[in-house]
Amino acid sequence: MSYRLDLSQPLEDETRRIALEQIARARRALAEAPPVEAIHELRKRCKKIRALLRLVRSALGKRYARENRRFRDLARQVSGWRDEQVLLETFDALLAHYRDEIDCRHYTAIRARLKARRERTLADELVGEGKGGEGKGGEGKVGSEGAVDTAALEAALDEARQAVLGWRLKGPQRDAWQAGLAMTYRRLDDAGETAAEEGSVVALHEWRKRVKYHRYHCELLRSLWKAPLTVRAEEAHRLSDLLGEDHDLAMLAAALDDADMQRISAERRQALGSLVARRRLSLQRSAMPLGTRLAAESPKALSKRFKRYRRALPS
Repeated sequence: MSYRLDLSQPLEDETRRIALEQIARARRALAEAPPVEAIHELRKRCKKIRALLRLVRSALGKRYARENRRFRDLARQVSGWRDEQVLLETFDALLAHYRDEIDCRHYTAIRARLKARRERTLADELVGEGKGGEGKGGEGKVGSEGAVDTAALEAALDEARQAVLGWRLKGPQRDAWQAGLAMTYRRLDDAGETAAEEGSVVALHEWRKRVKYHRYHCELLRSLWKAPLTVRAEEAHRLSDLLGEDHDLAMLAAALDDADMQRISAERRQALGSLVARRRLSLQRSAMPLGTRLAAESPKALSKRFKRYRRALPS
């Protein structure tokens, strides 16, 4: 089934169903997909589960913090290689965007450095089944040299599946998602204001995270009113993509100052840095008005609107 709550069913059952489906997809990717796809799938599924947890956090009680930490840490185990892969993809996309203005051959050496970094990180992180040692606490998730063992990741997902089977929601369930929706949207609103005021890499990245959670909440709640919530989720997705590209470019700019890039001429690094700055400015100019529209309502008004959607559903 899709990543959507069936609000005609008990919320507790639906919460477990969706979490279990996301775990199954991540588990299947690790077992069957190439490393690039497997890592991407694992991280995406963990983000979707964390969004689901945020939607029902008030009803989960103390269990929320433990389960949110579980899926956050699981995704972080493979973050290093994914970050390096994104740097290479960001570099390629940047040069493609400005291909009519530049000679891409001037940046071949930089790309070679980025590719080498990616390959080194992949070799460090994916050691394969049976090569990982035990991490702290004997969990067996981290190898003897800090590398992630794919077999241990699969075991961690199996452990997470057992935990999800025990999830219980406290109190009345019918509208238990409303508090989580309101809290996440309020944080989106606050993060957008901070990003507009500061414009820092940290503030923009924090805003993006809040946008993504709101997007997933709109997807989860599509049964309230499919057409408008689908469009809202798509616009939130578009905003998160703009902010995501901006963040990736900021990381690319930072990578140009790393020690392994110092053998590249300063002129070439500065030229690429100028392209990064131009592209980031363009992305931010597109993101800001979209973010203003997405958060045009006050948190209180949005909460009331979604409550009215819920009351309009057949009993």
